[in-house]
Amino acid sequence: MDLQPALWMERFSEWMRLRNWSEGTVETYCSSLQQFFAYLESQGVASLAVVTRDLVEGYRTHLYYRRHRGRPLTVATQANRLTAAKTFLRYLVKENYLLVDVASTVDLPKVPRTLPKILSEDDVLRLLETPDLATPTGIRDRAILETLYGTGLRNSELGALQLGDIDWQHQALWVRQGKGQKSRLVPLGEEALAWLEEYLNRSRPRLVLRDEELRVFVGITGKALSRWAVRGIVSRCAQSIELTGVKPHTLRHCCATHMLRRGAGIRHLQEMLGHSSALTTQHYTQVELSDLHKVVRRCHPRERAFKQ
Repeated sequence: MDLQPALWMERFSEWMRLRNWSEGTVETYCSSLQQFFAYLESQGVASLAVVTRDLVEGYRTHLYYRRHRGRPLTVATQANRLTAAKTFLRYLVKENYLLVDVASTVDLPKVPRTLPKILSEDDVLRLLETPDLATPTGIRDRAILETLYGTGLRNSELGALQLGDIDWQHQALWVRQGKGQKSRLVPLGEEALAWLEEYLNRSRPRLVLRDEELRVFVGITGKALSRWAVRGIVSRCAQSIELTGVKPHTLRHCCATHMLRRGAGIRHLQEMLGHSSALTTQHYTQVELSDLHKVVRRCHPRERAFKQ
């Protein structure tokens, strides 16, 4: 039961994959576990057998006070890292490496429920038009932005797309084993379809190096783009027009909210976004309510009278 972080993360990764956990979850948990192992080493822990509840509580406190680039970790980040540690310790018990789950009674920090960042339709249009279409990567980036906004795909789902997942006849994308290992068929709008075709015809052949590469979106090395690369593309495009905090998931939120504003039904959005429950999709109605509050404050006679 020596600490040996690399060995334990390899075993834990295999355990998660055998249970069909998504590759994104495996990567995220392993990244978070590196922080947990670093904390244990800083406390002089040489064996997992001596990890106690107090040590895990200490790790929670450590996350609370930790700073990254001068700022405290968000509550969501703290919860995610602690969840990875708790899941790992539970795995050790299930596989009979440990007798007791010492972290079972350690509470996660309560993550406040916040409304997602939503761009206006005009800002999204500006964002879509930022890539330099004179370059292969610019055409690719435009196709990425149009696909994210046009379909509401998750970043991981976009990166997993293969050439065979494009259904040209029905103008749709097959999302195979998305979140929760569920597959779905997502329609492609005219603009997303046009830019995807433009990228595949003009740009991708100049980027890809091997015919064996089946992923749709590739980088300058000819290999499939990682989630972090796609996130960087979206972020750089947004920063170029002075939009901050924009991520691939922002375009997913914008897709859903803008469609809801234009009359789309919750049930249709649920299918498109791949939500297992309509309750998740209804989160976007809260965004609409927040917009309504702004309208009331700006337009209601009593609100105007109050401001005067």
